[in-house]
Amino acid sequence: MKIFGRKGKEGASLRPSRILRTGSDPSTPQTPLRMTGAVYVFVLIAIGGFIAHAADQPATPRVHIVTSGSDLKWGPPPPMIPKCAEAAILDGDPFKQGAPFVVRLKLSDGCKFGPHWHPTDENVTVISGTLGAGMGDTFDPAKGQLIDAGGFVRMPTGMHHFAWAKGPTIVQVHGVGPLEFSYVNPADDPRNQH
Repeated sequence: MKIFGRKGKEGASLRPSRILRTGSDPSTPQTPLRMTGAVYVFVLIAIGGFIAHAADQPATPRVHIVTSGSDLKWGPPPPMIPKCAEAAILDGDPFKQGAPFVVRLKLSDGCKFGPHWHPTDENVTVISGTLGAGMGDTFDPAKGQLIDAGGFVRMPTGMHHFAWAKGPTIVQVHGVGPLEFSYVNPADDPRNQH
């Protein structure tokens, strides 16, 4: 595209007088491109589709969450967790497919989880006390490891593992739901203990 116009002293164009396309007849002035009705319809359809798509998306509230440790509401654990524990949900829904969650468990001294596995990764941070954790199909503390306050352990999807509390212990579990337990030995499953 060439721009023709009046030139100043130093040869710079001061203002365009007409716009020409390369290869067109210089004696015929060209008009600027204008949007046709079809282009307007296309743009409106595209904007309408974008708005409709955005309206279908669930609104995720962006909320700053602050919870003091003294404000936690402790209650009975879900049925698949031993009764020697109390639970507090800090955020999310641990039982919803694909939903992130954060849960704390308060474990009494000696509270134990028999060998089990999860369908999603389990991430555990020790808040206070000491958690023992080991891998395998048999509960054997000698094959486990003690994790002090501030420590972290991650059990990948499907890994068979067991855990126990050495003294009163609080752990925080986070991940993506659903939080499910499949016990290796059905007798270890609290849902089977009456």
